[in-house]
Parts: sequence; structure tokens; C-alpha cells
Amino acid sequence: MQTVATRKQRIIALLIDWLCISAYLILLFGIMQLVYLVAFNGIPAFSNWQTQLIATLTSVLPVIILLSILEGGSRASTFGKRIKKIKVSYPDYPKIRSTVRNIAKFLPWQLGHMGVIHGMYHDFNWLAMFYISISIFLAFLYIIMVLVRQDHRHLADLLAGTTVIKQ
Repeated sequence: MQTVATRKQRIIALLIDWLCISAYLILLFGIMQLVYLVAFNGIPAFSNWQTQLIATLTSVLPVIILLSILEGGSRASTFGKRIKKIKVSYPDYPKIRSTVRNIAKFLPWQLGHMGVIHGMYHDFNWLAMFYISISIFLAFLYIIMVLVRQDHRHLADLLAGTTVIKQ
């Protein structure tokens, strides 16, 4: 019988993963500042769509790919989950379910990027505020679901048919 991971385990694992992602983003920022300085003598001007593409391809997509590989692999866990001795349980097709889970899990982050970037170029019009509002709503929904559900599953878990369990 598999035992569901506790709320505390999941939240601490999330915070550890957040620290790892933050370290990656800080490193990415430093590298890109150096590239812009050396190659362009400063930060070049980008269009709205170029900025959207850069944000997606350098921050969101690599994180989704890495975490999907880690959770879809034999250990079925991210760095935070490994430290807290929990893992993702799959009924079948771990690689596909891990990808679905991580796309859904990082959808609020991507929508937040889209809203802020769109807002920077269009004075935070209704579309920017819509993206930002949906992003915040989904993030809170995921947290609330982990806190109130007996099995501590959030929307991404339900969509992917996964459960986070103790090892």
C-alpha cells in the first residue's frame, strides 16, 4: 500500500525545487547580461513577441523539460522530492504523465510571464490583466487543493492521473 506524501513534505519539496529554479534563473540572468554586453554592447530592444519567446524558451521550457525527465525517470522525483523522500506515482506511461503534469504545473508561471510581458508593451491592458489574473488564480488553486484534499493532489496531479507518495 502506497502512503500519500504529507502536505509538509510536498511544501518543503516545492520550496527546495523553487530554490533550484531560482538559482538557474539567476545564473541565466548573469550569463545573458554578459552575452548582451559582449555581443551587443548592451541590452538590445526586443518586440513583445521576441520577449515572449525568449522568456518561454530560456526559463519555462527548460524547467518543464528537466522536471519532466526527473519525475518521469526511474526515481520519479525532483531534487526537492528526493530530499524529502517522496516521489510521483504513475498508473502507467510515466514519461507522458510526467510531461502533462509539469506542463500543467508550470502553466500559471507561463501565463504570468505572458501577462507581465504583454503589459510592459501594452500598458497593462485587459489582456495582460487577464493572463495575470488567471495565473494567480491557478497558483492559489493548486496550493489550496494540496491543503484541503485528503490525497494532497492538485490540478496538475489530477490531469496527469498522478499521486505524490512517500518512498
